[in-house]
Amino acid sequence: MRRSAAILATLSALAAAPARAEGPVLDLPNFPDYVILGTGAGPGYVGADGNVWAVVPAARRSFGRRYVSLEANYLSVNLAGHPHLQAGPAGILRFGRSDAEDDRGDPLPDIGMSVDLGGFLAWETGGPDPRDRWRTGIGLLQDAAGVHDGHVIDVNLRRWLPVGRHAALGLGLAASWASQNYMDAYFSDPAQDHAAGGGWRDARLTAIYVQPVSERWAVGAGFMYSRLLGEAADSPAVLSRDQVYAGIGAARAW
Repeated sequence: MRRSAAILATLSALAAAPARAEGPVLDLPNFPDYVILGTGAGPGYVGADGNVWAVVPAARRSFGRRYVSLEANYLSVNLAGHPHLQAGPAGILRFGRSDAEDDRGDPLPDIGMSVDLGGFLAWETGGPDPRDRWRTGIGLLQDAAGVHDGHVIDVNLRRWLPVGRHAALGLGLAASWASQNYMDAYFSDPAQDHAAGGGWRDARLTAIYVQPVSERWAVGAGFMYSRLLGEAADSPAVLSRDQVYAGIGAARAW
Protein backbone atom coordinates (compact mmCIF):
# COMPACT_ATOMS: atom_id res chain seq x y z
CA MET A 1 0.00 0.00 0.00
CA ARG A 2 2.81 2.41 0.85
CA ARG A 3 4.55 1.89 -2.49
CA SER A 4 1.24 2.28 -4.34
CA ALA A 5 0.54 5.51 -2.48
CA ALA A 6 4.00 6.73 -3.43
CA ILE A 7 3.28 6.17 -7.10
CA LEU A 8 -0.05 7.94 -6.82
CA ALA A 9 1.48 11.30 -6.05
CA THR A 10 4.37 11.29 -8.48
CA LEU A 11 2.41 12.64 -11.43
CA SER A 12 1.62 15.96 -9.76
CA ALA A 13 4.36 17.56 -11.85
CA LEU A 14 1.88 17.44 -14.72
CA ALA A 15 0.06 20.36 -13.12
CA ALA A 16 2.94 22.46 -14.35
CA ALA A 17 2.71 21.32 -17.98
CA PRO A 18 4.35 22.47 -20.06
CA ALA A 19 7.22 23.55 -17.75
CA ARG A 20 5.19 26.09 -15.79
CA ALA A 21 6.36 25.16 -12.29
CA GLU A 22 6.97 28.06 -9.90
CA GLY A 23 7.48 26.07 -6.70
CA PRO A 24 7.95 22.51 -5.45
CA VAL A 25 5.06 20.22 -6.41
CA LEU A 26 6.04 16.65 -5.47
CA ASP A 27 7.96 16.85 -2.15
CA LEU A 28 6.67 13.70 -0.53
CA PRO A 29 8.70 12.32 2.40
CA ASN A 30 9.82 8.68 2.69
CA PHE A 31 8.70 7.75 -0.82
CA PRO A 32 10.81 5.68 -3.23
CA ASP A 33 12.72 7.11 -6.15
CA TYR A 34 10.86 7.55 -9.42
CA VAL A 35 10.93 8.89 -12.95
CA ILE A 36 8.05 10.54 -14.81
CA LEU A 37 7.49 11.26 -18.45
CA GLY A 38 4.50 13.30 -19.49
CA THR A 39 3.29 15.58 -22.23
CA GLY A 40 1.22 18.70 -21.89
CA ALA A 41 -0.06 21.82 -23.59
CA GLY A 42 -0.23 25.42 -22.47
CA PRO A 43 0.68 29.01 -23.43
CA GLY A 44 4.17 29.37 -24.85
CA TYR A 45 4.91 32.25 -22.43
CA VAL A 46 3.07 34.01 -19.64
CA GLY A 47 0.28 36.01 -21.26
CA ALA A 48 0.24 34.24 -24.63
CA ASP A 49 -3.08 33.26 -26.20
CA GLY A 50 -1.81 30.28 -28.20
CA ASN A 51 -0.83 26.84 -26.93
CA VAL A 52 2.32 24.80 -27.43
CA TRP A 53 3.03 21.15 -26.64
CA ALA A 54 5.99 20.07 -24.56
CA VAL A 55 7.47 16.97 -22.95
CA VAL A 56 7.50 17.17 -19.14
CA PRO A 57 10.15 15.06 -17.40
CA ALA A 58 10.55 14.63 -13.66
CA ALA A 59 12.72 12.52 -11.36
CA ARG A 60 13.53 12.15 -7.68
CA ARG A 61 16.37 10.64 -5.65
CA SER A 62 15.64 10.20 -1.95
CA PHE A 63 18.00 10.00 1.01
CA GLY A 64 15.64 9.17 3.85
CA ARG A 65 13.42 12.22 4.30
CA ARG A 66 15.85 14.33 2.26
CA TYR A 67 15.74 14.33 -1.52
CA VAL A 68 16.75 15.94 -4.81
CA SER A 69 13.76 16.56 -7.09
CA LEU A 70 13.51 17.66 -10.72
CA GLU A 71 10.04 18.77 -11.84
CA ALA A 72 10.06 19.92 -15.48
CA ASN A 73 12.02 23.21 -15.29
CA TYR A 74 12.16 23.34 -11.46
CA LEU A 75 14.90 21.78 -9.29
CA SER A 76 14.65 21.58 -5.50
CA VAL A 77 16.69 19.97 -2.72
CA ASN A 78 15.04 19.20 0.61
CA LEU A 79 17.74 19.34 3.30
CA ALA A 80 15.39 19.00 6.27
CA GLY A 81 15.25 15.53 7.77
CA HIS A 82 12.03 16.41 9.58
CA PRO A 83 8.73 14.50 9.25
CA HIS A 84 6.77 17.70 8.53
CA LEU A 85 9.22 20.50 7.69
CA GLN A 86 10.71 20.73 4.19
CA ALA A 87 13.32 23.35 3.28
CA GLY A 88 16.29 23.85 1.01
CA PRO A 89 17.68 25.48 -2.14
CA ALA A 90 15.78 25.65 -5.41
CA GLY A 91 16.19 26.86 -8.97
CA ILE A 92 14.10 27.36 -12.08
CA LEU A 93 14.89 27.64 -15.79
CA ARG A 94 12.69 30.31 -17.40
CA PHE A 95 12.44 29.86 -21.17
CA GLY A 96 11.87 33.50 -22.09
CA ARG A 97 9.95 34.88 -25.06
CA SER A 98 10.67 35.46 -28.74
CA ASP A 99 8.80 36.60 -31.88
CA ALA A 100 5.83 37.80 -29.78
CA GLU A 101 3.43 40.69 -30.42
CA ASP A 102 1.35 42.89 -28.14
CA ASP A 103 -2.41 43.42 -28.33
CA ARG A 104 -2.01 45.88 -31.26
CA GLY A 105 0.29 43.60 -33.23
CA ASP A 106 3.48 45.52 -32.40
CA PRO A 107 6.60 43.42 -31.73
CA LEU A 108 7.47 42.76 -28.09
CA PRO A 109 11.08 42.73 -26.89
CA ASP A 110 12.60 39.26 -26.82
CA ILE A 111 13.42 37.85 -23.37
CA GLY A 112 16.29 35.41 -23.06
CA MET A 113 16.39 32.21 -21.06
CA SER A 114 17.11 32.86 -17.39
CA VAL A 115 18.23 30.83 -14.40
CA ASP A 116 16.59 31.88 -11.11
CA LEU A 117 17.99 30.59 -7.81
CA GLY A 118 16.63 30.69 -4.28
CA GLY A 119 14.93 28.37 -1.85
CA PHE A 120 11.68 27.08 -0.38
CA LEU A 121 10.10 26.38 3.00
CA ALA A 122 7.06 24.16 3.53
CA TRP A 123 5.06 22.35 6.21
CA GLU A 124 3.11 19.16 5.55
CA THR A 125 0.68 17.27 7.76
CA GLY A 126 -1.58 14.30 7.22
CA GLY A 127 -2.92 10.99 8.43
CA PRO A 128 -1.48 7.49 8.13
CA ASP A 129 -2.51 7.33 4.45
CA PRO A 130 0.03 9.43 2.49
CA ARG A 131 -2.75 10.39 0.08
CA ASP A 132 -4.57 12.23 2.90
CA ARG A 133 -2.59 15.39 3.69
CA TRP A 134 -2.24 19.15 3.64
CA ARG A 135 0.84 21.10 2.50
CA THR A 136 1.54 24.83 2.67
CA GLY A 137 4.71 26.44 1.39
CA ILE A 138 6.54 29.56 0.27
CA GLY A 139 9.44 29.99 -2.14
CA LEU A 140 11.70 32.79 -3.38
CA LEU A 141 13.58 32.74 -6.69
CA GLN A 142 15.99 35.47 -7.85
CA ASP A 143 17.40 35.92 -11.35
CA ALA A 144 21.03 34.78 -11.36
CA ALA A 145 21.72 35.23 -15.10
CA GLY A 146 21.15 38.98 -15.48
CA VAL A 147 18.13 38.54 -17.75
CA HIS A 148 15.39 40.24 -15.74
CA ASP A 149 17.27 41.01 -12.48
CA GLY A 150 14.10 40.45 -10.47
CA HIS A 151 12.61 37.93 -8.10
CA VAL A 152 9.35 36.01 -7.64
CA ILE A 153 7.78 34.94 -4.33
CA ASP A 154 5.36 32.03 -4.54
CA VAL A 155 2.87 30.90 -1.86
CA ASN A 156 0.89 27.70 -2.19
CA LEU A 157 -1.59 25.43 -0.45
CA ARG A 158 -2.34 21.86 -1.55
CA ARG A 159 -4.74 19.17 -0.42
CA TRP A 160 -4.46 15.49 -1.37
CA LEU A 161 -7.48 13.20 -0.97
CA PRO A 162 -7.80 9.40 -1.31
CA VAL A 163 -10.09 8.16 -4.07
CA GLY A 164 -11.11 4.53 -3.67
CA ARG A 165 -8.49 2.00 -2.58
CA HIS A 166 -5.51 3.38 -4.48
CA ALA A 167 -6.25 6.50 -6.56
CA ALA A 168 -5.71 10.07 -5.39
CA LEU A 169 -7.02 13.55 -6.14
CA GLY A 170 -4.88 16.62 -5.54
CA LEU A 171 -6.26 20.17 -5.35
CA GLY A 172 -4.09 23.25 -5.05
CA LEU A 173 -4.18 27.03 -4.74
CA ALA A 174 -1.15 29.25 -5.36
CA ALA A 175 -0.22 32.85 -6.08
CA SER A 176 2.98 34.61 -7.14
CA TRP A 177 4.25 38.11 -6.29
CA ALA A 178 6.92 39.55 -8.59
CA SER A 179 9.37 42.42 -8.14
CA GLN A 180 9.39 45.52 -10.33
CA ASN A 181 12.41 44.33 -12.35
CA TYR A 182 10.70 41.04 -13.19
CA MET A 183 7.40 42.71 -14.08
CA ASP A 184 9.15 45.34 -16.18
CA ALA A 185 10.98 42.68 -18.19
CA TYR A 186 7.92 40.50 -18.88
CA PHE A 187 4.99 42.94 -18.93
CA SER A 188 6.25 46.39 -19.95
CA ASP A 189 5.61 47.35 -23.59
CA PRO A 190 7.87 50.06 -25.04
CA ALA A 191 5.74 50.26 -28.22
CA GLN A 192 2.81 51.53 -26.15
CA ASP A 193 4.86 53.39 -23.48
CA HIS A 194 3.53 50.99 -20.87
CA ALA A 195 5.69 50.28 -17.80
CA ALA A 196 4.71 47.56 -15.33
CA GLY A 197 5.52 47.79 -11.63
CA GLY A 198 5.93 45.13 -8.97
CA GLY A 199 2.92 43.32 -7.53
CA TRP A 200 0.89 40.13 -7.65
CA ARG A 201 1.48 38.37 -10.96
CA ASP A 202 -1.10 35.57 -10.93
CA ALA A 203 -3.30 33.19 -8.92
CA ARG A 204 -3.50 29.50 -9.83
CA LEU A 205 -5.85 26.58 -9.30
CA THR A 206 -4.66 23.01 -9.94
CA ALA A 207 -6.38 19.64 -10.05
CA ILE A 208 -4.55 16.32 -10.41
CA TYR A 209 -5.85 12.77 -10.63
CA VAL A 210 -3.56 9.74 -10.40
CA GLN A 211 -4.48 6.10 -10.98
CA PRO A 212 -2.08 3.20 -10.32
CA VAL A 213 -2.06 0.40 -12.86
CA SER A 214 0.41 -1.89 -11.05
CA GLU A 215 2.66 -1.88 -7.99
CA ARG A 216 5.31 0.17 -9.79
CA TRP A 217 3.43 2.02 -12.53
CA ALA A 218 0.79 4.77 -12.50
CA VAL A 219 -0.90 7.06 -15.01
CA GLY A 220 -2.46 10.42 -14.37
CA ALA A 221 -3.62 13.78 -15.62
CA GLY A 222 -3.15 17.33 -14.38
CA PHE A 223 -4.89 20.65 -15.04
CA MET A 224 -3.95 24.18 -14.04
CA TYR A 225 -5.86 27.43 -14.49
CA SER A 226 -3.89 30.64 -13.97
CA ARG A 227 -5.44 34.11 -13.82
CA LEU A 228 -3.09 37.05 -14.33
CA LEU A 229 -3.56 39.85 -11.83
CA GLY A 230 -2.92 43.56 -11.41
CA GLU A 231 -0.42 45.17 -13.72
CA ALA A 232 0.34 41.86 -15.38
CA ALA A 233 -3.31 41.49 -16.41
CA ASP A 234 -3.49 45.11 -17.62
CA SER A 235 -0.35 44.91 -19.74
CA PRO A 236 -0.72 45.25 -23.54
CA ALA A 237 1.93 42.51 -23.70
CA VAL A 238 -0.71 40.08 -22.40
CA LEU A 239 -3.02 38.63 -25.03
CA SER A 240 -4.97 36.48 -22.56
CA ARG A 241 -5.38 36.93 -18.81
CA ASP A 242 -6.64 33.36 -18.53
CA GLN A 243 -3.91 30.74 -18.87
CA VAL A 244 -4.80 27.04 -19.05
CA TYR A 245 -2.33 24.15 -18.83
CA ALA A 246 -3.06 20.41 -19.02
CA GLY A 247 -1.01 17.24 -19.23
CA ILE A 248 -1.01 13.45 -19.05
CA GLY A 249 1.79 11.05 -18.25
CA ALA A 250 3.14 7.91 -16.63
CA ALA A 251 5.39 7.26 -13.63
CA ARG A 252 7.58 4.39 -12.50
CA ALA A 253 8.77 4.01 -8.91
CA TRP A 254 11.42 1.69 -7.52
